[in-house]
Amino acid sequence: MAKRRKKKNFFCEWGQLIRWQNTLVALVCVFIAFKLGDTVLPQPARFLVYLIVGLIFAGGNVLNDFVDVDSDRVGHPKRPLPTGSIARKSALLVGIALLASGLLTDIFCIKYFGVMPVLLGVLAAVLLLFYDFIGGKIPLLGNFIVSLLAGLLFIFAGSVQGLTHGHIFAAGFATFIHLGREIVKDIADREADESVGIRTLSSVIGDRKAAQLASLSMFIVIPLTIIPYFMGVFSEWYLGAVILFADLPILLIAWLLPGNITPHRAKKYAGDIKWIIIGGLFALFLGGISS
Repeated sequence: MAKRRKKKNFFCEWGQLIRWQNTLVALVCVFIAFKLGDTVLPQPARFLVYLIVGLIFAGGNVLNDFVDVDSDRVGHPKRPLPTGSIARKSALLVGIALLASGLLTDIFCIKYFGVMPVLLGVLAAVLLLFYDFIGGKIPLLGNFIVSLLAGLLFIFAGSVQGLTHGHIFAAGFATFIHLGREIVKDIADREADESVGIRTLSSVIGDRKAAQLASLSMFIVIPLTIIPYFMGVFSEWYLGAVILFADLPILLIAWLLPGNITPHRAKKYAGDIKWIIIGGLFALFLGGISS
């Protein structure tokens, strides 16, 4: 007798649609950014920053799935929109509501945060919208936008608190490691994207050259993680952790990546790079509390 497919509940479906894991990582980046500052923000200000980031990123994720539903039917058929468990119209309305709420909250905070943080929040919302509806279909530009948004998290939180060298180096790490991962994800999703007429970087220059570019981006991360220690920005605790949990795995994956790359292998590498990102965030956290 065939097993009946277990029906997901309401919260699981919407949690998957807002990519709760990715949104949570964005909030963790904000938490670490606060540790990298020289001052301690009042609790209400920190709550508002978390709220802005959470709403904008969750809304952007929902709208991204709304736009990519056709390719997801091939590459990610179990997501809520391809399965029909959440209607596309509902996703569009909720995505707009989340993004607009984050943007309005950001603008409302201008008298508390100042002009620059608010402008950075607006920039993040605009970049997400551009990526979801236009930029994501432009080879390399879409990858760069996502990686820039990852780095912008540290700059945004830092600008509220008072920007430091720690925030800047953290943004550099986040930008280039995400750029490498986004290119690898393009390779993994190439067949699904091509089936609906979307041409990504790997479609244009080939999987191998795209993998080489991803490796180059990840190699750039290594000096960006080492230099802060010699500048006195971070302590030995940070240096040991970043070498062990980020730099050594980066060297291994960046060296292996271009060899016999396939969409299936790229999917595995993308998962491995996510763990490197977590390792790098842990090192930055140690740097923030020990420096």
